[in-house]
Amino acid sequence: MIEPKFFSFRQPPDWRRGASSQLAIVKEGVTIENEFVYRPDRRHPLLFPELVAPIGGAATDGVGRWFLLGGDGVIWRTDLASRHIERIIGTERTRSGRQALFAATRDSVIVLLPETESTLQSFSFENSQIRWSVSSWNGEPFYGALIASDGAGGFLVLANLSGRGEVRLLRFDSSGEAVGSMPIPLGDGLDLSAEEPARFQLSIGSAGIGWLLDKGANELYRLDFAANSASAVVIPEDAGRLAAVCGSGDEQVWAHLGPDRPPGSPSLLRIGAGGKVVERGYAGNEGGDLLWAGQGCLYLLNSERRTIQEIRPVSETAVWGPLGRRLGVWLSDSLDSGAEETEWHKIVMSSRQKSDTQIIVRCFASDSKEVIIGQGKVDLDRYIADSAVSMEDKLRTLAGLWAKPLADPEDALLFKLKGRYLWVYLELIGSESHAPVVHSMEVYFPRMSYLEHLPPIYQRHEPSRDFLSRYLSIFQTIMDETDRRIGQVTRVFDAGGADGRSLRWLLGWLGIEGEDYWTEEQLRQLLKHANVLYNLRGTRTAMELLISIYTGEKPIILEYEQVQPLKENPELGEVAERLYAADPHVFNVLVKSEHADTETKRVSLLHLIDAFKPAFASCKLVVLQPWVYMDLHSYLGMNTVLSEPTLLTLDGRSSMPHHTITIDLGQDNRMDQHTRLGLDSRLE
Repeated sequence: MIEPKFFSFRQPPDWRRGASSQLAIVKEGVTIENEFVYRPDRRHPLLFPELVAPIGGAATDGVGRWFLLGGDGVIWRTDLASRHIERIIGTERTRSGRQALFAATRDSVIVLLPETESTLQSFSFENSQIRWSVSSWNGEPFYGALIASDGAGGFLVLANLSGRGEVRLLRFDSSGEAVGSMPIPLGDGLDLSAEEPARFQLSIGSAGIGWLLDKGANELYRLDFAANSASAVVIPEDAGRLAAVCGSGDEQVWAHLGPDRPPGSPSLLRIGAGGKVVERGYAGNEGGDLLWAGQGCLYLLNSERRTIQEIRPVSETAVWGPLGRRLGVWLSDSLDSGAEETEWHKIVMSSRQKSDTQIIVRCFASDSKEVIIGQGKVDLDRYIADSAVSMEDKLRTLAGLWAKPLADPEDALLFKLKGRYLWVYLELIGSESHAPVVHSMEVYFPRMSYLEHLPPIYQRHEPSRDFLSRYLSIFQTIMDETDRRIGQVTRVFDAGGADGRSLRWLLGWLGIEGEDYWTEEQLRQLLKHANVLYNLRGTRTAMELLISIYTGEKPIILEYEQVQPLKENPELGEVAERLYAADPHVFNVLVKSEHADTETKRVSLLHLIDAFKPAFASCKLVVLQPWVYMDLHSYLGMNTVLSEPTLLTLDGRSSMPHHTITIDLGQDNRMDQHTRLGLDSRLE
């Protein structure tokens, strides 16, 4: 019988042959690419008895505190973590019945009263006292329809200046002084007093970029504060109407889509330059009307239901955009057998799969690299490697070449594939949370069958010959696997290459039982040093080596000769008596606390010591604690360090002495916050 040959795909360079799409080469092999998709994470209900629905407005100061405007005009401050809520100020409706608007800056709440001549008022967080009031911009009255913090201590107001038909974005500093304005191309003669405030939404990003959403006209504007200009942003055609936006910090904007989008489609889009969709996400089914960017997440407020939905990116199997499926494909270049009319034998694949994933293999064989595609001949290798042709076009064009697909092949025969060259088409299909991983693939040739060992009469009838060949292949696979294992048996005896049951089996030859709590690397080290451990069993050297393998660090072992002088010292005798055993038949083993921080680890360590200690001796195990008290165990480098007190340096310019206490400003003298008797509280 001819000795079989095979092409092997194991290493990254092997998988880079040919062309691939949506595939990632990882340490274990090749798999489908992953992507981060924004999904609903936590839902924060704002069902405080004091907070009147619906929420008329909301703002955040960027450090975790939220400001909510209740339906009764009261502004509240809350924290999503502690669920603590406190009243800041109460606002009144205007003469026209409109509710006040507000923005939160670093230390103030700025309230806007949208009258014909609007008024701005600044209130302190801490005592709710009014700081200043402004009713004009550079001496001109204005009507404000929207207010937002600029992220730098000041704030912005979308307004009509009195007597003018244009819309401008007025800029104020933290003291209410006018610092500039920007024209907004919302249309000539737009009267903001005739529009609902909910029509507009303003979000400030980073690097002097902002975003203004006009929900009524479904238009989005990019605001460049450095150039003092506003330009329209192209909204993707499939986005529909936008319900909310927020800057993502890199000249891109997150948009929350309205309820008119197609069912099941993404409800979040990150829009970049030219209206290109950079990323998609899902916000759940509750909807929302205000969107903020947090630390690695998004927050979506539903005013009617009084909830804040936290949306975070999660790793998922990537979706192939053109096909809308979670899959990756790989097309090999030609595998050259070197002989025409070669019958290809089988494919052997090692992989890891879940029940909701699948691997499909298709093959094509030919004596020539040229194939007919469309109206002409092309070199198949060049066509597959051509980056100018999309993978979707390649799959569609080559669909008629491939033989019958093999689903989840581990050891699969290749039938009726004859030719010098073979091409392999590998398709990995995943689910949202799982993706198959192909560790290795081997393609065997030429075709071999146990049928060749039978008398010729069994090979004459073609239908029965085909069936018998496939039937015998079951036993041929078993025997081939047995032969392969026998041929590689030397690997079983290699401590560096053995793993799992083989490693524990080798240790059993030496009378060592590999417990479940040992890692494979620890077992390999134990196997490599077994001869030293047995030759020196019962000695201090063997004990140190064994414990070092188990814990990763050399222990401290104190014997009678080392402890006895301490006991005889008048000054140290009492301390030594309490700390160490000073009996000729007892030795002390000292290890760090992390090596015996559970009862299982401590007992396991005692069993190891008992197995290799001298037969006549006993052990006292001392677990060093990571703190220092006088007259207790203090070992430099083990549980004790020497250092010089240093100042805590802030931003390279400021420092704090080591005795400084840091607190939250404004949280003093409050139950469940800071209540320090004699410092900021007293009993009466």
